[in-house]
Parts: sequence; structure tokens; C-alpha cells
Amino acid sequence: MGTPRVSVIVPVHNCAPTLERTIRSVFEQTLAADLIEIIAVDDGSSDGGEEILDRLAAGRPGFTVVHQAASGGPGRPRNVGIERATGDYLFFLDADDWLGPEALERCCAMADANGTDVVVPKYVGVGRRVHPELFKENVEFTTIFDPVPNLYGSITALKLYRRTLIERYDIRFPEGVLSGEDQIFAVRAYFEAKGVSVLADYDCYYWVSREDGTSALQRGGAPAELYFPEIERLMAFVSERTPPGPVRDRLLSRHFSSEIFSRLGLRYAAFDEEERRATRVAARRLFRRHGNAEIMRGRSPYIRLIEHTVRHGLDDLVDRAAEVQAQGRPKFVFEGDDVFMAYPGLRDERYGIPDEVYAVAKPPAQKWLLTGAEWRDGRLALRGHSVAEALGEAPWSGELVLRRCDGTGEHRLPFAPVDTAADGRTVLGAEIDPAAAADGGPLPAGRYDVLVSAPYRGRDHEGRLTAASEDVTVPGAGGSVTSGDRPVVKPYLTDGKNTLALHVGGLAGVIAGVPRTEPSIGRPGTLRLTAVAESDLADEQIPVTVRALLRHRVTGDVRSIDMAVERPPGLIRACAEIDMTGAGRGKWDVSYEITAGFAKDVLRAPAPDSLDLRTKGTSAFRTVHGNLSITYAGGGAVRLLRRIARRVPA
Repeated sequence: MGTPRVSVIVPVHNCAPTLERTIRSVFEQTLAADLIEIIAVDDGSSDGGEEILDRLAAGRPGFTVVHQAASGGPGRPRNVGIERATGDYLFFLDADDWLGPEALERCCAMADANGTDVVVPKYVGVGRRVHPELFKENVEFTTIFDPVPNLYGSITALKLYRRTLIERYDIRFPEGVLSGEDQIFAVRAYFEAKGVSVLADYDCYYWVSREDGTSALQRGGAPAELYFPEIERLMAFVSERTPPGPVRDRLLSRHFSSEIFSRLGLRYAAFDEEERRATRVAARRLFRRHGNAEIMRGRSPYIRLIEHTVRHGLDDLVDRAAEVQAQGRPKFVFEGDDVFMAYPGLRDERYGIPDEVYAVAKPPAQKWLLTGAEWRDGRLALRGHSVAEALGEAPWSGELVLRRCDGTGEHRLPFAPVDTAADGRTVLGAEIDPAAAADGGPLPAGRYDVLVSAPYRGRDHEGRLTAASEDVTVPGAGGSVTSGDRPVVKPYLTDGKNTLALHVGGLAGVIAGVPRTEPSIGRPGTLRLTAVAESDLADEQIPVTVRALLRHRVTGDVRSIDMAVERPPGLIRACAEIDMTGAGRGKWDVSYEITAGFAKDVLRAPAPDSLDLRTKGTSAFRTVHGNLSITYAGGGAVRLLRRIARRVPA
């Protein structure tokens, strides 16, 4: 084996259930196998993971397994991997995660093309949230000093690094640290790199939150005595490498938000007294050394209060404020146009804390609870009430606001008292008539959020209408696909937040669920798509049309293909051959636009569980969310040039 292009370093400690998937994602890379070196460092596994590694490495000369005693964190095994690596680049892959097939080829190519020392690959969160701001578009060359894109949105070590950079500046991981150990590594690499690239147009790295909740971060991270010294070291490094001003403030602000204030919220309330004390002492030192007014600008009243009380040693008030925050935010205090949050210490002469610490920048949102919903004579009748404890008393009436999710308009109708509940609450009600809710006319098609707006103390308070409990349900769709003056309206509760929303003019009553997709090879060079949906549409006189919409992930270009429709009993079946000739190279996401009478909707095309279709530069694949997408690589000449380019030494 010659010099590999990239050394993939995998620290392993008790990850047996996911380990094989992780390693096989490296085996399945489009970059040639003899250009990839795998170094897996087993850090004292006791769950059989060490045996899995040995089995997978058997007969593979480019796969090295190192067994060592448990070191207390991923830093030591990663450092061992660095010492053994021989590739032009290093890539750190955790044993819970996996790579997209083209990840290494694309990362190396981007670094080669732009002469950059670090490539940030696009992350896909699996059971965890990944901030998308960094991955809006490819960035060929940037530095840590550029505000856009925000490289500091990603300071995990899970990236591609030029090995000469790591060796030249002797960049290594701190050892024996349970969490946060990779940040100083990534930050040092950012500062020493002559340039950084961001690869945003391909799902490179599937970043997993463990289902059993046993990752270090899910368990609450390292204790303060081990955690904060690394954060102090990191912030000191940033301060040493940047002059006072906007750049330093921007970078340090991220650390205050993610590493310090994150420990002084709900987590702090759950700490024992010793952990609270250690957290306050360490945070106080960092506030005094690195904090300033610019870093605190725009923070919430709670964060401003915590910073003030920790900085000035008001330890009892820190504890009281954290406990109030853990129970839900406190009441608001209104004084003319000024609004304050009544956290402990407000106007208490013993502490002398300035009012501006408690000040609210904008009026608080009101909360409204949905207690019932039903169809009555073609109208959607809603019942609910105000939750106004934070405001001190309840507004007695307001307006129901139907606001289009795309921001193109809204419609209002009264939300007024209709009854008094047993507990004395005023019950508010409204009826939505789909045929007359839009200024006397039918509601236009689209998706709507349902909010309530009410005046209080001279201000308009607005909030989403949220289900009062798990027992609150909404009825099925109402309306007709055959009548434009009474559109189909499907009320539903949003995922996660349980807030009321409406889908107007959609396919409720036309199809059941989402059409299944049956892709296959069509004529030479084409993919044949067959969409099949269970149909509730009994009237065969109602016209049904289906179009396949292909949207390019980067450019946003859309290709529209009319599909031939058949309507066997209980089904709608639509077919079309997809010819990508002349299309832009890259990934195209597939959707179906279905129209039935006055009902119309666009639905993402699902992909079958097993999908491997390729024909003359076109291939179909299943996304991480289970949807259908198409990759178009161009004609044969383009593919030939790509194969030649792979064989040319960098």
C-alpha cells in the first residue's frame, strides 16, 4: 500500500451495537480503498467491540487496530491515531456515527482544489439537532476571522485536517477529559490553518445521539473540576490570538453561551451543592477575565441576572434565580412602557441590582390553550382559554388569527367569551367557516398557523393556540374537493409543540397517507417512477393530475414532468420516465404535485427501504429521512474525466 490520501481515526469505547455500521461506511467510500487508511483505537472496550474490530480488520492491510487500557476519554485514543497516521489528511470519525459514501472523496477533493488545511463536512443530525446556518452553501476558502460563514458554529473535531498542519503545530487532544476535549483541537486548527473550506452540498457525516442516553453530553458532561479548566484554556487561547474588538467578542460569546451559560440554567438547578459551588467559582473567574458589555448585549434577563450575581458573588441569589427558572419563567412587571421579569432580587435594596438587568426588550408573548375542536354545520368550532398568570390577569377576549405559514397573509375573526368553566376561567370560542373566513370569501389554499391576539395594558399580546393536554384531539378534514367555495380544511396539531394548524385545499379526502414510490429502470438512460396512493375519491368524474417535481438542492431549479394517471378501484397510480439529459449535475429531490378538483398539494416522494438504481449517469437513492432523491453526474465523458482525475497524483 502506498501513501494513503486520508487516515480515518476512530476512537472506540463500548460502542459494539453501532461499530460495524461505522466501519463499513468507510469500507463503502467511493474513494479507492488503497487510498484510505483506517486506524481504530480500542480504549478498553468490554462489550465485545474489540472483537468486532479485529474481525473487520482481518485481511485488510490498510486497517490498523490498536488495543489499549481505558484512558477516561476520547483524547488519548485520538492522539494514538494521529501518531500512527501516514495519510495526507486526517479524518476523525466517532464510533457511533457514519459517513455518506462520497464523503472522503469530496472532502479531499475540496482541500486539494483550494489548498485549505481544514474541511468542515456537512453534518446530518440523527436524533440530535444540527444547526444549518453553516451549511447553506459551499465555501471554498474562509478563515476563523471571517464572520460569514460562522466557523465557530462547529468546533467539534469531526472534520478533515491536512496532516502537515497537525504535525507542524503539534496540535493534540487533551487526555482524560470526558467531554469538550475536541474543542481546543478544532479551534487551534482553525487559527493555524491557512484556509478552511465548508462542504455543504453533500450529506457527509451522520452525527448520532445515542438512543440509550449514555454519551458524555447526554449524561451532563464532565464535572466542573474537569470541565472548566479546558474551557479556561480554550478562552485564554482565543484571547491570546485576537486583539480586543468584534472578532474576539464574537468568538468568546459563543463560549459563554454554549459552555458557561448552558451550565447555569436547568442543569445548574439539578447540581448538588458542591457542583454548584465549583461551577460558580469557575464561571466567576471567566466572567471577570473575558466578559464585557458587548458580549452580554441582547442576552435574556435571566442570563444577565446570572452573569451579574455570579460576577459579584451573590451566590444565594444565583441559586434562587436558577430554581425559579427551572419552574418556569416568573411574572412580568409592567411600569408604563417598561416591562421587567420578576426574578429574585428585583428592586431588593439588599442587592442593589440595576433595573436594566431585569428589563424585557419586547412585550411577552401570551399563551393560549385549546380545550376543544369539532365540526358544526361545516364550521370548525374551537374552544380555549388564556394562560395569563405571567401577566397578572387574563384578557377576556381577543382575535383568532389564521396566518399563512409562507407569510403571504392572514385572516382574523373574533375569539370571544362563550362560557365559564367550573374553575372560574372564562372560556373563549370561535367558529371558522372555510367558505367565508377570508373577508367573506373562501380561505385560499395553503397551510396556516392558528394564533390568538389580545390587547393588554396597551399592548397586543400574541401567542399560538396550544393543546391544553394530551387528551385534546382535533377532528378530521371538512369541506369538499368539488367546490371551490368550501375548500377542504384539515386541522392538525404540529409535531412536538402541539400547536393548532390548518391545511387548506390539500388532499384530505382524496388520498390516504403519502403515495408509495416504485422506481425502476426505464428506457436506456432513464428512471421510471410509479407513484401509488390509496384513494378515498369515489367520484370518478373529478379530474386527477400528477406531476413529478425535481428540485436541485443547490440551485433550486425545478424540473416538472407530467405523469400518466390511472385510477383502478381504490387507487391512484401515476407513472413517468425521468430523463435527466440537460439537467444540472448534482442532487435532485423528488416530489409529487397532485391535483384533484379544487384540492392540490405537493408531497415529498418516499423511497423504498432498499434502493440501488443506476443508469448512464443517473442514480436514485434514499435520503436519511426516507425520501427519494436523484443524483445526476452528467454524460459518460464527464464520468471518464472524473475517473482519470482520481488517478492523477495531487
